[in-house]
Amino acid sequence: MRCWGCSLRLLYCLSRHLPDKLLRTLYQAAFDHETVGSVMKTLRRLADDLVADSRRLVIVARELADNALFHSGQGGGWCVAGQTEYRLVITIRDMGIGIHASMRKAYPDIEEGLAVEAAFAGGVTSETGPIRGLGLMMVLGYTETGADLLLETGGVAYVGLGGTGQILGKSTQHVKGVTAMLSVPLFS
Repeated sequence: MRCWGCSLRLLYCLSRHLPDKLLRTLYQAAFDHETVGSVMKTLRRLADDLVADSRRLVIVARELADNALFHSGQGGGWCVAGQTEYRLVITIRDMGIGIHASMRKAYPDIEEGLAVEAAFAGGVTSETGPIRGLGLMMVLGYTETGADLLLETGGVAYVGLGGTGQILGKSTQHVKGVTAMLSVPLFS
């Protein structure tokens, strides 16, 4: 069983932009509706050589990118892939309205922390339509594979480890939009 404290320290350090010698940038690209497919294909080719289940990793990264495309109000975002000695780190970021403002469309009185927790619950979404509101629950489920998740939006930091997640309280910085960071173990 992994230690929440150890993983939190790792994610905190990664979120504070480690020096290049510790976090080597492998790929970075902006994406929109037209380019997200090619960005995810490049991410898949990169991950194929580094992690055990690159296909599932890219499905999860695509879900985070789709959230940036469809919920941020910006229609796009950024993808950055970096590598530490033992982990591949994928960051998907947008500068949109954030989870709280997006959820307030459907739930006007929801507070920020509850909005983020609700976004990770199955069937809760700011949008209407069939098969909606399952994406972030799937992202959290991916942490059962040994991946760690740090999601920051507004003033809230949410961490997912081992298939469960929780609000940590205040974010390391006030984040405009959403920044989601997945840290995945490299091949042994």
